[in-house]
Amino acid sequence: MKIAFFVHRFYPHVGGVEKYVHELARALLQLGHQVVVVAGKHLPNLPERDEYEGIAIRRFPALRSPLRCRLWLWRNVSLFTGADVVQVSNTHMLELFWRMLCPLVDARKVFLMRHGTACVYPLPDHHRTRAQRAQGLAAGVVHDGRFIEKWLDVVPDLCPDQGLRPRAEELAPVAEPPPHRAVYVGRLEPDTGIQTYVEAVALLNRKRLVNRGGANGFSEHPGPFELDVCGDGSLMSELRSRVARESLPVRLYGWVPDAQRRISEACFALVDGRMAIQEAMARRRLVIAAYHHPLKRDYICGESYSPHLVAVGSAEEAARALQRFAAHREERQAIVERAWHYTCNLDWQRTARSFLDLWEHRLSLPRVARRRRWAMPRLPVVSQATGAAG
Repeated sequence: MKIAFFVHRFYPHVGGVEKYVHELARALLQLGHQVVVVAGKHLPNLPERDEYEGIAIRRFPALRSPLRCRLWLWRNVSLFTGADVVQVSNTHMLELFWRMLCPLVDARKVFLMRHGTACVYPLPDHHRTRAQRAQGLAAGVVHDGRFIEKWLDVVPDLCPDQGLRPRAEELAPVAEPPPHRAVYVGRLEPDTGIQTYVEAVALLNRKRLVNRGGANGFSEHPGPFELDVCGDGSLMSELRSRVARESLPVRLYGWVPDAQRRISEACFALVDGRMAIQEAMARRRLVIAAYHHPLKRDYICGESYSPHLVAVGSAEEAARALQRFAAHREERQAIVERAWHYTCNLDWQRTARSFLDLWEHRLSLPRVARRRRWAMPRLPVVSQATGAAG
């Protein structure tokens, strides 16, 4: 089968969607299928034609005018007409796809993968409107998370578990460090919980909640509770200022290649991204994940991995959880072991087969009349460089 992915960004850019598409495309290649990723060219020095781990990449001019983008897509429309499946990531890219290429591509083979809502709360009404409209623009819809159906009020055709690479069984066990250190891996943005985690560390040290002299965990390391932060984002300057001002034992490393490997260096993983959560579980570290509004709570508490982590709704709850599980090793290890067994079932080839089953089923259905896309209410133009999530 020939599969074309149409995405906002791809390698060398990093992010959750980019990683998901990369791993899914790689698994499809291993299963014997042909894959090309058509992505926006968001850096001027990137070549139009490229390859990464065997995945063919074609880049359209995302930083130029919409006309240049349309002309490029028309000249290269065979990337889509020659594919058996066109898998589009997120609603704004689906809208862009049909604005640029309608009616050149058979709608029966266009599928939508919705990766989330960027945890925007309260959720704007137009997110639901666009999500419901998108149901008529795709032959099938896949959600990366159960919470999406609830908040967008749309029912997906598939909601598979993500894969994991390397797989949990392939990771050599690393002895658990003493429980006075945690690591954060992810973006430094308001929706990620990083501020909650830094505040929790500040509370632990400021109020001396850490047991520094007892027999249950911290007696070997009477020093401060430490946090290593691997990631970058708009909050970096603010966090640097706070760490320096309050002399917090927080180290900000910025973006780190293969940052998930750093998880094994600490006892706790303070993470709230789906991939980071599962990677921490596979490395046998206790995950403490923060939420600060109802949508994020469903993201943390309503997914398949949720029974195997500790969810907290504030910095105070996070500090108490760190204090409790640092002092009770057996309780901590029981959760860690259950989480590791959960991740043993995560495999990208298994995820890829779920997509293949959906694609093959929908493509086998009788031909149906194409919807009149030109009769839809006019949508706001979405920039190829800054398209909204969802």
